[in-house]
Amino acid sequence: MFDFKFDWQDDLNTNIGRIDEQHKELFRIARNIEQLLITKCATVDTKILLDIICDLREYISYSFYEEEKIMKKANYSNYEEHIKSHEELKKVIMNIELSVLKKKPCEELKKIKDSVQDWIFQHMMIEDKAMAEEILKSPTYI
Repeated sequence: MFDFKFDWQDDLNTNIGRIDEQHKELFRIARNIEQLLITKCATVDTKILLDIICDLREYISYSFYEEEKIMKKANYSNYEEHIKSHEELKKVIMNIELSVLKKKPCEELKKIKDSVQDWIFQHMMIEDKAMAEEILKSPTYI
């Protein structure tokens, strides 16, 4: 996997404010993980690891709920497939175990970072952009 910096760029915007704000939150979480990896997890402790797990779980709960609500309201044509994609990341995030993360923090954080990075490239930059393009044209979008 290539090196990717979690710095938000305007070309990542979907132009749907609530979605873009949530995407920026995922970048914030990933940047925190990235910083721990850069320092070879020197400052990592149980609280930091628990915060990451909680932040990721809160992100998927709130962000996916908001996005799915927007898609449903706009009668997004690929709604069911999009939700299946969300379910895939939910499984990854919900299966993170603090005990495993504590034993090998750098190794496990790298896996999480890679999963988030894959999500950005496979979902946010492709599926979310296509979804937003359709929704912004929808007469039911407000």
